[in-house]
Amino acid sequence: MIGVDTNVLMRYFLDDDPVWSPVADRFFEEDLTAERPGYVSPLTLAELVWSLRKHPDYQRPGMVRLLEGILAFEHLVVGEAPAVVRALAAYKVGGAGFADYLIAELNRDAGAEFTVTIDHKAGGREPFKPLA
Repeated sequence: MIGVDTNVLMRYFLDDDPVWSPVADRFFEEDLTAERPGYVSPLTLAELVWSLRKHPDYQRPGMVRLLEGILAFEHLVVGEAPAVVRALAAYKVGGAGFADYLIAELNRDAGAEFTVTIDHKAGGREPFKPLA
């Protein structure tokens, strides 16, 4: 398995850099295999979403498509995939950020009853509770 950094994901999926995008293309298309997949951590996904937050093509609908593409990519293993999938489902319909939902789902998997927050976009909705 080979760990994949946020910038490598961005260059491959955005195809926006004349130097690094072709290198990332070769890496994804030639170096990653079923026997030697790429590994994408939940932290990498959170950084990816944060890094693209102001990109016009990657507002919520575009970001959802990108994350779904990463999850579906044949030779990528996404760490904590069940939590990532639940976080993505909540992000699709909720008002909070992807990282907020990811934190809450990882907390849930670790045994947390809920995640306390002062974020008004998340507070009051499962799996969040507002800090009182």
